[in-house]
Amino acid sequence: MKKRLNAVIWMATTAFFGVSAHAQQAAPAPVDTSKAAAGRDTGEIIVTAQRRSENVLKVPVSVTVVSGDTLRNNGISSLASVTALAPSLQSSNDDTFSIRGVGTTTFSPTLEPTVSQVIDDVVLGNANFASVPLYDIARVEVLNGPQGLLFGKNASAGLINITTTRPELGKIGGDINVEAVSRYRPGGDGHGITAKADLNIPVGQSSALRISGIYNGQDSIIDYVAPVLAGKNQPNLEQGGVRVKFLSKPVDDLTIYIIGDYFKSSGLGGFDDATLRSFGPGSTNAAIIAQAGVSYGVVPSPTNLKVADDYGNFRDLQAGGISSNIGYRFADGLELTSITAWKTVVSDYNIDSTQAYYNGLDVNNNYTNYNQFSQELRLALPSENRFTGQVGFYYFHSTTHNDQIRLGMNGLPAAAASAFPFCIGANLPFLCSIAPTINPGFHTSNTTFLGQDGMLDQHGNSTAGFGQFSYKFTDTFKLTAGGRFTHDETDIALSQDQNAAQYFVALSGPAYSTSDRVTANNFSFKVGPEWQVTPTTMLYGFYGQGYKGPGFSNVAVPGANLAVSPETSRGGEIGIKGTLLGRMLTYSLSAFYTRFNNLQVQAWDPALQTFLLQNAAVATSKGVDLNLMLRPVRGLTLSGSASFLDAKYNSYTGGACFPTGGPSCYNNGVYNPNGVNDLSGVPTLLSSKFTGDISAEYAYPLSGTIDGLIGADVYHRSSYTTGFSSEEIVPEITRFNAHVGVSIGKFTASIFCKNCFNQIRPVSIGQYPGDQSGAPFVLSTSNTWGYDSIRTIGARIGYKF
Repeated sequence: MKKRLNAVIWMATTAFFGVSAHAQQAAPAPVDTSKAAAGRDTGEIIVTAQRRSENVLKVPVSVTVVSGDTLRNNGISSLASVTALAPSLQSSNDDTFSIRGVGTTTFSPTLEPTVSQVIDDVVLGNANFASVPLYDIARVEVLNGPQGLLFGKNASAGLINITTTRPELGKIGGDINVEAVSRYRPGGDGHGITAKADLNIPVGQSSALRISGIYNGQDSIIDYVAPVLAGKNQPNLEQGGVRVKFLSKPVDDLTIYIIGDYFKSSGLGGFDDATLRSFGPGSTNAAIIAQAGVSYGVVPSPTNLKVADDYGNFRDLQAGGISSNIGYRFADGLELTSITAWKTVVSDYNIDSTQAYYNGLDVNNNYTNYNQFSQELRLALPSENRFTGQVGFYYFHSTTHNDQIRLGMNGLPAAAASAFPFCIGANLPFLCSIAPTINPGFHTSNTTFLGQDGMLDQHGNSTAGFGQFSYKFTDTFKLTAGGRFTHDETDIALSQDQNAAQYFVALSGPAYSTSDRVTANNFSFKVGPEWQVTPTTMLYGFYGQGYKGPGFSNVAVPGANLAVSPETSRGGEIGIKGTLLGRMLTYSLSAFYTRFNNLQVQAWDPALQTFLLQNAAVATSKGVDLNLMLRPVRGLTLSGSASFLDAKYNSYTGGACFPTGGPSCYNNGVYNPNGVNDLSGVPTLLSSKFTGDISAEYAYPLSGTIDGLIGADVYHRSSYTTGFSSEEIVPEITRFNAHVGVSIGKFTASIFCKNCFNQIRPVSIGQYPGDQSGAPFVLSTSNTWGYDSIRTIGARIGYKF
């Protein structure tokens, strides 16, 4: 940690003195008369939820907006932590998200996310991009419900729209923020430090450059209490990134905006921090791990934050790309925009699946190399016209290469491993040399007891034409309608267990290779009215259809159908937005109903005796979203938000059977572990019946140039499920957060706590892999933790120049 602190001090000092020297020679910055600046002065919140800059109260869709200042004041640097400020959004491990109770429930590189992520108008087609921390952010918008119509790619459940801060013309300046934290952890608290710096430099009279950087170093959430015997081990998180943005307006009607970024991360922290939670009756691993508990103090429990792994855990990730946004405004007010982007992310990780100090399944390694290219052309009519709207064309191409391998000794002692019939690392003694003649299933020599390997290459192409138009029948009544036609093509080549001869037991069966190709066409639409009842009150409603493209199962099994058809959603929303009490109170209330068909989920195939990705479920999401903001006196802001949700599977007959499963898991009262669990009527994963947040923030003058800031918020979330057994229910939680600070001229300083009363909750509970197979079935569980799962206390300093 000392090395990290020295690096941050050096970074901050260099940026401060370097920029100060330039700032002394810089001309005074011009007055910002833009609409965005006016919005800040009047308390308006400007969003781009419909690909235009609009007041959020004029946008006919449910959207939660989190500003960059709010992210900074609350110490939020990750997309997963935004869930505390956006009740409809939930996150699990593996960078997966859900909105209104629906999301991608499996981590697979062969499917696009159900909840899409967009940054600076570029859709990100791989879930790994969510690992990039938030820095130099103007705002994060969580758009609820289907949003694929205008945002270039499929988003059947919702969309997270991230906008970074644009360069400012004619202004030199920047800021530096450094945050240090101490985080609860048994056996010694974990620590962390985050530094962010931004620099804005004018380039002539009509251009500007903005350079932003981040360093983030965090100790692991869990305490690794045993010495690692083999493999690379990097549990602590260390990240660094830079983003360079160039904005130019060579003439009044032409805007050129180019962004390049690079990010690198190492360490498993925050991705899949797993510990043992419970053992089911009859577990063969309980006694072994209990012995490790005696040696290292590991006791499985709902609050267990210790693990004794004998093999290394790590995650290396690199992401980056370049994009250009070129816009031209014609004399008649038409605006033509071209957005071109290339993005890449490479991820390599290993998790010791055994979570104990013995070799059960120590290697669980996954490598993904993903690239995407996109091109969008959009023509927009003047927004002030009675008839307005936009029309466009979109093209998206992606390539994915993925390697995976799982290896383990299943707890087999080394002395027995080399002997017949295992023949692991055998030096060809007599029995091992003739093993195949004794039994065709035996091999001359094996590298491990258990094993599985696979490789896939996938290519995807998506083209679409879209348009959305509005017509004002009167000054207060408007009708909006839009449609999008999408054509998707994707192909895959997949190989499974090509090294099967090296395993005594090949987990996925014999070596097998296959390929497949799928195409799909879809027309999505949206139509709805808007009525400006009064100058400060708007009613809206819409009905439409969302779409998520096809994909493939990532497991190759002879006789299995790899292709997964598109996922569609259809439903509507009604809402009211406005202000009251002389604009002191801002509110939005919406009610929604959406039905999802052909959900892409993991489903048990009893004929093939394996899990496959299939279109095996139908679900309905309905409920109410509420947002309130009150500014009763100058400097005081009170806010509240809530989501009331009822999200269930109408049908889902592909669940795994476990001893406490439904009636379909039993034949005449006898448990059938190979049966199919009927999950119809069960709540969807990551769906809480109630989620809410209440916050208060007060900025007040102390003396002279010294101002104070104090804030607190309470976040409550009811229980949700991350699996389909009663043991996989994450309990409800009520978290209290607080911060207090001062600003002295250009300097700011604050202290804060998150989850102040240390309510320890995992983000996910899953079935422990070591007990998932075999007869009789044993249901043991493990916790997966996030950085918000435990108490964090910290301090933050900042300087603006």
